[in-house]
Amino acid sequence: MLYNLLALETTDIVVMISVVALLLLFALLFLIGKTTAALDTKKLSVIALSIALTTTLSFLKVQLPFGGSVTFFSLVPVIIVAYYYGFYFGLLTGFVTSLLQFITSPWILTPLTFVLDYIFAFSLICVAGIFKKIIKEKTLSLTLGTMLFFLLRFSMHLISGIVYFKHGVISDAFPTSNAFIYSLCYNLAYILPDMIFALLFLIPFSRTKTFKNDLLFK
Repeated sequence: MLYNLLALETTDIVVMISVVALLLLFALLFLIGKTTAALDTKKLSVIALSIALTTTLSFLKVQLPFGGSVTFFSLVPVIIVAYYYGFYFGLLTGFVTSLLQFITSPWILTPLTFVLDYIFAFSLICVAGIFKKIIKEKTLSLTLGTMLFFLLRFSMHLISGIVYFKHGVISDAFPTSNAFIYSLCYNLAYILPDMIFALLFLIPFSRTKTFKNDLLFK
């Protein structure tokens, strides 16, 4: 079984990290608001709405037998924002998402797993629009950007999983105790379906006039 810190005698640590995360979030938003005019009210509202939708959708999930859970289109809103607004605001959106994901579902073993499973894994949403200026065909550029994000996210969770499972956090029902194989199977089991669900929405959506003409956030 994986250990949720809320179920252990480390509740105070989770609360402390959550409070620090919220303070960091407020400080970041304040700093951005003071240092750049690029983050206008409309853009901030769109980013906030996308994060709220992603956080809400993340609660609609199917728990898997050996751990992990599959969500349905949960990352689609923030992927679209990262594609439209570019790397910088995608990084901001992903970072805020990572803090909220931790606050709503805090699973950590070490500071390294916190950074890998939350900060890095979700902040990498910023690459969703990386092919936008290179590949003019929008469906292809969005698809490749989304796949790259999920590949990088998978890499972060894979490394974090190895750390987890080397500490013996492995289900007794799993056929092997090898940390790498367990982490590989564990993370593929939910990240691959998450990517497929995201693409099932994003590919048809990218062919609409709204998306092709950049009308969504105008």
